[in-house]
Amino acid sequence: MYKVLLVDDEPLITMGLQALLDWEDYGFEVVSTAESGEEAIDFLKENPIDLLITDILMGEMTGLTLIEEVKKIHPKIMSIVLTGYQEFEFIKQGLLLGIENYLVKPVDEKELITTVQNAAKKLNAMTDGTQTQAPSTLKDNTLWRFLNGEIDKNDCLERLCFYNIKFDQPLFNVSILNFENFQNTQIGKDIVEYIEGHYPAVCFNSPNQELLVIFGGKTKNDLFEYNQTLADYLNGGESNAGLFYISMGKPVAAVDQFEESFMAARELSLFQLYSRPNVLIFERFVVDKQEELKKQYERKENIVKKLLKGDKDSLEVINLFFEDLMKHSKYIAPQVARRYTFDFITYIHYSLQPDDLSYYTAYVERMAYSHDINQLKEILKEYCRELLLSIHQQANKRSPIVQNVLDYIHAHYNQGISLKTLGQQFHVNVIYLGQLFQKELGVVFSEYLNRYRLEKAKELLKTTHYRAGEIGKKVGYSDTTYFYKQFKKTVGTTPNEWRKI
Repeated sequence: MYKVLLVDDEPLITMGLQALLDWEDYGFEVVSTAESGEEAIDFLKENPIDLLITDILMGEMTGLTLIEEVKKIHPKIMSIVLTGYQEFEFIKQGLLLGIENYLVKPVDEKELITTVQNAAKKLNAMTDGTQTQAPSTLKDNTLWRFLNGEIDKNDCLERLCFYNIKFDQPLFNVSILNFENFQNTQIGKDIVEYIEGHYPAVCFNSPNQELLVIFGGKTKNDLFEYNQTLADYLNGGESNAGLFYISMGKPVAAVDQFEESFMAARELSLFQLYSRPNVLIFERFVVDKQEELKKQYERKENIVKKLLKGDKDSLEVINLFFEDLMKHSKYIAPQVARRYTFDFITYIHYSLQPDDLSYYTAYVERMAYSHDINQLKEILKEYCRELLLSIHQQANKRSPIVQNVLDYIHAHYNQGISLKTLGQQFHVNVIYLGQLFQKELGVVFSEYLNRYRLEKAKELLKTTHYRAGEIGKKVGYSDTTYFYKQFKKTVGTTPNEWRKI
């Protein structure tokens, strides 16, 4: 657990922040609170923390002075500031100190959650040694959240004005630069300085170990030329970027279309698996994707068949799967590797349809915080070992009646199903069926159906572009509001938050 210190001269504020989130769900523990900067300093001299959340205006020592003093003691501490109003000079000073975000009181729960989640990703990366870049600041968080649809245009531009960033070109595109030596701080800084010094562009680091570039230009051809000449520069070796891929999102004519360009770049980045490195990937990039997808499908089918037979050689096939991912290049962006591994684990899970859904979710969440191929490989192998054990145990304890009901649920989960209709379908007393179902699976029928539908919704959230409300209907929820409520209650996040994990 990462340690959090809350500082505010109003005790009700710190009490409210403690109660606002289930901190442990996000990997944090509130270890203490303080009512002044001086009290916070005394605590920090004896107790290291990872995240400081402090009010800006407090008695003799302001929150910004506190952050400045804290960094002398623990330089890598992340900081978030609270303010009762958006005071330009105070916030500008906070930017120089590298704050993660500023939150206006009363604190918005959704914004706090997003900020804490981003902080957790960066802390995880620094803890396991996969990231040596300095933690990104308010600019990075603002642009990242805007590209992911978490804040509106006006909020984004208002925050960016502190950096004198203006988007005043006729056209724009968002590009994703993945490069092998991202972990080297100086190389990353040099590349950013080169891009912003040679092009009308803004750069920032995402939590996914990638550099995002927003290019501005007068014409579509300008934008293409900027991306291509950047690829040529990186390919020359002077930048020391190592192997790289640039994925160019489609040109758009307005700031509020940045998200659309970014999503296009994200989809194009998946072509890394089908091409050699050191290239620009854009909308007219040509590869035989259908043939590659066919091979991947055959690989998945092979593993599923081995798992069904209880064949331990299936774990060796997983090694071959990852070798196949790397056949064109020894470097694949972590985000791309995660996406394909997630698709793989989902395919396996829903092909075999085990009843215990909880550990599947746990492995997916572990994947979200992995940073290289070897980590992903071990997670997938461990999952398959657990799955083999689970299938063996299920086969030994299930009655034919319950197995038939489960098969029916798995095939018709998106329809109106109830114990009554199942009793009629299989000519079984409803009360007896409900009792037998609960006895063998350890959960009542309605909860099992709800959890299964939500797992299917998670799959669609990760693998399609359907809106969350549409997905709810596709998995069997006629009431969209009820779907959102059940998802939040069971999963702990909203559907859109889950989609971004």
